[in-house]
Amino acid sequence: MATGEFQVMKVPAEQLAGILHGQVVDPGAQPTNIVHRGEGWTVDVSWEVTGELVDWLTGRWQLEIIADLLGGGETRHPSPPVEMTFTPGSGRYTASIPMRGQLAPGTYDLVVNLTTTTAAGTAGALGGFVVISKIMVKD
Repeated sequence: MATGEFQVMKVPAEQLAGILHGQVVDPGAQPTNIVHRGEGWTVDVSWEVTGELVDWLTGRWQLEIIADLLGGGETRHPSPPVEMTFTPGSGRYTASIPMRGQLAPGTYDLVVNLTTTTAAGTAGALGGFVVISKIMVKD
């Protein structure tokens, strides 16, 4: 499982901090870096925010996978991104992004991209990313 950067507002870590994880999982729920295009593989993501300010957070998370084909072309999945409401009192979140049939055969760099929107609908100050190692998509 890859661990990534998590950006938070400019506050001390004891008030608000976070960690983000992501991995490619085959249809048998095993981590992998080689998948078949037509099988039910996923990108599983988990993240946690901690600190005194967790109960004060409002808004929505936006989660997407950026797939960069070696030799050219970037795509984002799903479109639009998965949205999840902040959960007061709990800073733990998980999501599984289905990727069956989303990518043509080839080798990709995958990045989990996590952003936020405020309760007013503007861009939020929380988010992060995880660079997942290269994956090979076969027919």
